[in-house]
Amino acid sequence: MTAASPSLPVPAIGERLPEYLVTALDGAQVAAYAAASGDHNPIHLDEDAARAAGLSGTIVHGMLVMGQFEATLRAWRPECRIETMQTRFLRPLAVGGGLRIEGRVAKVETETPLRLIVRLMVRDGTGTPICVGDARIGL
Repeated sequence: MTAASPSLPVPAIGERLPEYLVTALDGAQVAAYAAASGDHNPIHLDEDAARAAGLSGTIVHGMLVMGQFEATLRAWRPECRIETMQTRFLRPLAVGGGLRIEGRVAKVETETPLRLIVRLMVRDGTGTPICVGDARIGL
């Protein structure tokens, strides 16, 4: 059995990651993300534009939500390297909403270096799934 780290055992299929909580992604964080990414789509920044687009209010950028996967994975295994990630968005997250991210090991690829497929799910503050994804990580 190959050790993933001197202090951490190799994860097993089905192992659950600790739940990762983000209390809220507020307007200031969304505005900072818009500035950094160059994505100034008004549905993220302007309540009237978001409502005109059929939303109940401004929504968090999908990539900002997806970016929380890295924090989740690093909280679990700080040494991990994300190699690939794919996501499917199920519904938008309202600005000011919180997140709960859950994950589990779906596959262990035992070649060297050790790689894992981790299945992730993001729920909003009410527990409704908003995003699912897989990350292939190296240890």
